Amino acid sequence: MKNFDKRVAGALGFLVLSLLAVLLINPDTSGTSTIKSYPATVCPANLGGGVSTSVIPSSKTLVRQIPTKKNKLSKAKTSYYLSAKPLLVDGNSETSINVTRGKSRSLATAICSISGVDQWFVGGSGAVTSRASLEIINSGLSTSVVDLFVYSSNSVSPVISKRISKNSSKRIYLDTLAPGEGSVAIHAITRSGRVTTYMHDERVRGLQPLGADFISQGVDPAKRIVIPAISNVALQSGKSEQILRILVPGKVSANVQAKLISSDGTFTPLGLDNINADAGKVTDLKFKPVTNSRNFALVLTSDQPIVAAIKSSGAFNGVQEFAWSTSVPELKNLTIHLGGLRPDIFFQGKNFEVDITWTDKNNKIRSKTIQGSDLANWRPAKGVTKVEFRTSNSQVFAGAIFREKTGVSYLPLMAGAQLESAAIPNVDASVITRE
Repeated sequence: MKNFDKRVAGALGFLVLSLLAVLLINPDTSGTSTIKSYPATVCPANLGGGVSTSVIPSSKTLVRQIPTKKNKLSKAKTSYYLSAKPLLVDGNSETSINVTRGKSRSLATAICSISGVDQWFVGGSGAVTSRASLEIINSGLSTSVVDLFVYSSNSVSPVISKRISKNSSKRIYLDTLAPGEGSVAIHAITRSGRVTTYMHDERVRGLQPLGADFISQGVDPAKRIVIPAISNVALQSGKSEQILRILVPGKVSANVQAKLISSDGTFTPLGLDNINADAGKVTDLKFKPVTNSRNFALVLTSDQPIVAAIKSSGAFNGVQEFAWSTSVPELKNLTIHLGGLRPDIFFQGKNFEVDITWTDKNNKIRSKTIQGSDLANWRPAKGVTKVEFRTSNSQVFAGAIFREKTGVSYLPLMAGAQLESAAIPNVDASVITRE
């Protein structure tokens, strides 16, 4: 019996050594296979107190709420998923969005995504009228750590570390991060775990609602920033306001040049000439876009890396509302589900062409090619359930403005997740075969 045990142990030892030999002797890429897949994304919770709808690719898409007792994904059974909790959506090449219609007759939209290590949120407030918040969602199965650097018009806070338990979320109000500060920008750095972070801005004065919108994450600090779609609220309301918010996260102040691009031409708007932004502080600048275009774009060039966003506020059907327009990366081939919203999309770039194929609310498939030398606009006649953008041009930027009776919202045109690849070694059994 002992001899038998020794023979078994010897055979197992030989097998382990043989497998190690395969990996050491044959390490070249010809012995590997590449697997590509899309990671799961996360839609935010209901942060507006009204109705929150996650628009997902199909009723067969696998989802689960966060938190949940069971980590198992199940079929959504609907393309319009109503949930008060964050929603994990199985990996898919098509992008989902969240639409929140708040109790205060506001409209807010966000891309369902998986966050990178660094996120920049330019917008929000910690003042008394603010109910702005940051939602950090940990969809993984281990504790996550996120460091927050909160910038204001006066300074930047010391690092604020937040731990988020597995399969859970944490909502942090900005008035606890920056008490009394009217102008805020936040840099969120994920130290560990699988995290998605959202910022939701809501304003109230007493019992009077002043609007709400998500503040999408912007691009990393750069010397050239494109904000492709900004609502010209002056056409909607006699009482309107446009505010450009700039942050120079480095240690050297920046000189910034602004260029407004619209159907009326290209010019520097009143209030945005000769911009000097202090380092490490948030700068707010009011300006007047003297243009008859419904939407317009703003291109910022700076001698120092910056991040920026624009808040457009006004009265819509007698109710105060606002939208935060943020910077975007260049447009890549994208398929996105809009849930019947009617987008007003603005493209900015040089000598570009974008092919658009969409399904309208009547389930009819339509297509169109948009061309532009500096800018172009696409506004379908009806609401859109699904739209696909294809372009072979680089340096094209795009964003959408949604207008309803309930309000206005901005959505960056960008994918919620990028295709990921992993190399897996192939074990060649012939190297351990005896002659």
